Amino acid sequence: MTLSSLIKKIFFLVLVFCLLTCVVISGCRKSRPREAPASGQSTPDGAGKSAAEVSTKNLSVSKSLREIISRRSGWSPILGSFYGKGLPDFKVGDITGKTQSLSDYRGKNVLVVMWATWCQPCLQEIPHLKALREIMPADKLAILAISSEPAGVIKAMAESENINYTVISYQGILPEPFSSIRGYPTIFFIKPDGTLKLVAEGMTRLGETKSIILAE
Repeated sequence: MTLSSLIKKIFFLVLVFCLLTCVVISGCRKSRPREAPASGQSTPDGAGKSAAEVSTKNLSVSKSLREIISRRSGWSPILGSFYGKGLPDFKVGDITGKTQSLSDYRGKNVLVVMWATWCQPCLQEIPHLKALREIMPADKLAILAISSEPAGVIKAMAESENINYTVISYQGILPEPFSSIRGYPTIFFIKPDGTLKLVAEGMTRLGETKSIILAE
């Protein structure tokens, strides 16, 4: 192998490693992204923007949340125009056959986690969510993990990973802003009064997730 060929091979391997690292840190794009809005329609703040384009100055969040966002590790706040607003209810079936309604959890903090079994950052986030479920009681926090994959696929994953929170298979279209995500994993942080606190696109770790929940 010539020196030139060796340099090209090393460059290619470094490029592949960098691309894989970016996917693991940030998240996975949806396989079928939501269609772009028609001419004249607006998109929610943060939708369609890169992490670098999302400014915390434009987000209606508290000082404590702003500080958490400034120290974030790989995820980005999106859909800022929905922050502080009440969220529409939805009803979906979990993998045990039980119907889950968002309104059933009024009075608790709620995490709605959008994920997929083929998304590596989603799988890396599972241990953090499991640990969160163990340290925060069910009467204070609900975790609803929703995938558009068939129930059998996510049920098998839930069993193999010993997931201890609610896992849901839903192939329909959820109301906005839940239908406005661009990739996985994405977590909607919902306050006990049913209003949206924050939406985090990309993998979040236990400490960050807990801090967001507890932030005023």
